[in-house]
Amino acid sequence: MSSRADILARVKTNKPKLLNIPNIALDVFEDGRDLLKEFTVKVETAGGQVFETQSKDLVVGEVQKLFPEAKVNFSTLENTEDFNTINLEAIKTPHDLEDLDVLIVESNVGVAENGAIWLNDALLPMRILPFITKHLVVILKKDDLVTFMHQAYQKLNGEDTGFGVFLSGPSKTADIEQSLVIGAHGALSLSVFLV
Repeated sequence: MSSRADILARVKTNKPKLLNIPNIALDVFEDGRDLLKEFTVKVETAGGQVFETQSKDLVVGEVQKLFPEAKVNFSTLENTEDFNTINLEAIKTPHDLEDLDVLIVESNVGVAENGAIWLNDALLPMRILPFITKHLVVILKKDDLVTFMHQAYQKLNGEDTGFGVFLSGPSKTADIEQSLVIGAHGALSLSVFLV
């Protein structure tokens, strides 16, 4: 048996027992806060920006005003073929997307306590998209805002997905010479459109 196989065999035999998710009475956390205001403050604190819109059909026009220099764009919204300048079916490797300027996707959960937005396989045709684009635009219904992460997990309970991630603001790091760097490992900007 190789060292690798031996290590993996030992890891497999030493797995901890699975624990059930605790049952939390979520009504204990209700405090009457304004979800829209709280979510907006948290997204902006994390370096993003929030816009309100009447319809997701108006978002592409707003995005074109926000990023007039963008040349390589992709949207997962219906009827946005004129906006899309790339064909994902023609992409062979994630490196082919390195010039992606703007990505528009939808989300079904936003969390007011931290400005986090849930993205998963059902919403993303390729997992790399929100991390490789320069400008990430997310459309979220106001009704899909929840107060706390507890409620987000409850809302997602049973969701069958192979991949999911909570994003909060654009990519950033502050571990390099104690300076905040935006766009270090992902999007340079995050814009959230609330419908």
